[in-house]
Amino acid sequence: MRPIRMVARPLVATHFIVTGLETLRDPRPRAEQMAPSLKPMADRLDWLPTKDPETLVRIQGAVSLGAGTLLALGRFRRLSTFLLAAQMVPTVLTEHQYWTEDDPERREQQRDLLFLKGGLLGALIMVATEPRRHPGLAALRRQAHDAKTRAAVESRVLRKQARNELRQTRREASRQVREARREAVRKVRR
Repeated sequence: MRPIRMVARPLVATHFIVTGLETLRDPRPRAEQMAPSLKPMADRLDWLPTKDPETLVRIQGAVSLGAGTLLALGRFRRLSTFLLAAQMVPTVLTEHQYWTEDDPERREQQRDLLFLKGGLLGALIMVATEPRRHPGLAALRRQAHDAKTRAAVESRVLRKQARNELRQTRREASRQVREARREAVRKVRR
C-alpha cells in the first residue's frame, strides 16, 4: 500500500502546486472572477489583513503552493492537507456557482468543476486521515519490543544461573583442595 500512497500524494498535490504558481504569477484574472462573491465575505471578516481581492488571491496562491509542495514531499502531511482543505472550501464556494449560470453548457461545466473540486477535497481528507505509520510496521515494532524484553529477561535468568554454577564450582573446587590437603597431611603422618 505504501508505494500507492507515495504516488497518490504528489498527484493530489500537483493541482495545488500548479494553481498556486499560476495565481502568484498573475492573480488578476482569478481575483476578478472571485471579487463579486469574495467582497461580501471579506467585509464580514474583520480579522483579515486586507480586503483587496488580488492580495487575498495571492495569499491563497502562496498557501496553495507551499502546502502542496509539503504534501508532495510527504512532510507535515496532516498540516498541509488541513491548510489545503481550509483554503479550498471558500474557493469552491466562490468560483463554481453553477446555479447562477444561464447558459446550460456553462452551467454543466461549472457543476462538473464543482464536483471535481469536491472530489479533490475528499482526497485531501483521505490523505489527512490515513494512519501515521503502516499497520504492519506497528506490529513489527511491537514484536521487536516483545522479543527484546524476552531476551533481557532470559539473559538475566542465564546470568543468575551462571553465577550460581560458578559459585557451586568454586565451592566444589575449594572442597576438593581441602580434601587433597587433608589427604596429603594424612600421608605425611603415616
